[in-house]
Amino acid sequence: MQEILRNNPEDKRKARAWAFGLGLTAYISIVMMLGSGGEDVDTSMILGMDPIFLLAAQGVVATFMFIGVSALFIGIALKIPFAEFFPKVSLGNAGLTILISISFMVVNSAIGEWNMNLDFGTSDFAQWAKQSEEQLKVLTEHITNFTTTTHFILALLVVAIIPAIGEELLFRGLIQNMFVKAFSNHHVAIWVTGFIFAAIHMQFFGVMPRMFLGVLFGYLYHWSGNLTVAMIGHLVNNGLALTALYFAQKGIVEVSPEEMEQAAPWQAVLIFVIISAILIRTFYKRFQNA
Repeated sequence: MQEILRNNPEDKRKARAWAFGLGLTAYISIVMMLGSGGEDVDTSMILGMDPIFLLAAQGVVATFMFIGVSALFIGIALKIPFAEFFPKVSLGNAGLTILISISFMVVNSAIGEWNMNLDFGTSDFAQWAKQSEEQLKVLTEHITNFTTTTHFILALLVVAIIPAIGEELLFRGLIQNMFVKAFSNHHVAIWVTGFIFAAIHMQFFGVMPRMFLGVLFGYLYHWSGNLTVAMIGHLVNNGLALTALYFAQKGIVEVSPEEMEQAAPWQAVLIFVIISAILIRTFYKRFQNA
């Protein structure tokens, strides 16, 4: 982990860690709630808009809200070099991170299917959550109905690359670091940050797999002290899913979007639970022995 509060007075670091951590959490929560609209969205209006325009607009907003604001905070509040959050990573560590991410995707498919089938009852919250999920599905299908290779590359930039950099920078690089200092316990900080990471996406039928993914990235970052590792894992997770969808639409692989949302067979999930555990332990040992 990084000592990002090193330029703050030592006797004030814990208090500022709480203030900065809660402040950044409040900021991103407000941004995501505003982004969700807070009200019904006319899906026919969404379908009538150019998906390239929607992707480009989303990319610009996400770049500013995640990367831009984080950079300003790092420079103004922390007074440390922005480049410090993008350290080099060895080929071996990058490769191991990629293997862990791919393996965990199989495991997480089971958690995702379980979460999707949860019954939230008939409360107003349940109805709102279901409606929001359906609206997001319409938007996602619209912007990822790839018409050209350029369309796919733009989606890869907006859906995979920008979130991998921006979300890891904000959640793991800043919020998790703040909470490690605030709680004086890295386990609590990682799980709290993972929950916040999942909850603020406002997708309650996908909160559990996203939380476990955030926790995975949190531990990889904590053990390695290298935020680039978490960014690589995030990129692999989003990028592979998007690439698989593109290949399916091109007929390169025989799989429907509905099948992609289903969990892997339980035998495969069990095997990859074991593989993931071995790979994660190998990663942990690599840095413990460094």
